[in-house]
Amino acid sequence: MTNSYSSINISNLSEVESTLTALNDAKKNAAEKGDESRANQIWRDIQALKVVSTYFTTINNIKEQKYRDAWCKLEQCEITCKFLRENSSEEFYKKSGADFVERYVRKWQSLYPYCMFISPGMVVGYYTCSICNHKIRPRSRCKHIKGRIYNGELCTHQAHDIEFKEVSIVTNPVQKFSVIHDDETLDFSVLEYLCSHISSPFDEWEAHWTTKKFPRDRFNSVLKDHKCPCQSGNSFGKCCKDKVEIEIPHVDFELKNGLNKNVEAERFPY
Repeated sequence: MTNSYSSINISNLSEVESTLTALNDAKKNAAEKGDESRANQIWRDIQALKVVSTYFTTINNIKEQKYRDAWCKLEQCEITCKFLRENSSEEFYKKSGADFVERYVRKWQSLYPYCMFISPGMVVGYYTCSICNHKIRPRSRCKHIKGRIYNGELCTHQAHDIEFKEVSIVTNPVQKFSVIHDDETLDFSVLEYLCSHISSPFDEWEAHWTTKKFPRDRFNSVLKDHKCPCQSGNSFGKCCKDKVEIEIPHVDFELKNGLNKNVEAERFPY
């Protein structure tokens, strides 16, 4: 992966923060002078540096088994990439590294065992434009478009007079950080396995989901009232307990730099 920040040590948080401070000062100066084109470009540089450095921290969090922290940072990357893509040229988006991060955020998210989330239901009294503070009404809107940048600032609609009504449990949330699982009860072995084979957050890899058959005696630790390893949803005793071979979900990783030969080639979860 290549980006516009090869001179910045992404792993050095203090260096990243000092660079972001300098960029924010430059953006403010350009905005005050009315140089909107420059202010907008610096906004792009800021967002690109944020997303690349956040992604770096995210993968290190996964390696440190801080799975929930990493999950929330993946969502931050996802949101930042969305707005950066909408306000950048394709050339800048790819060169900055944001395109790489966007693709790999989705890949990492697909490896997580999270599947249940909280979704709050609410009523919003009214919204205002973050750029001009205009009160948004169906027949009274300002000239600013939500999600676009103006003089170095992203236009958002600010909610006011919020009244929470309900909380629902969903599988496809708007807010991915609202996980309701207890991490202590989940299996993160797929993430652990991948991390044992990559040397850098920017290593390239692919995951191929399939199934694989194993001899029955490999599952002696599974009791008959446990969920069946084949993930049918039935108990082991009513499903695959008496089979000669049991077929379970499996993922093969393909790494551009090859697998780490010092790590076991296959990890069996039972």
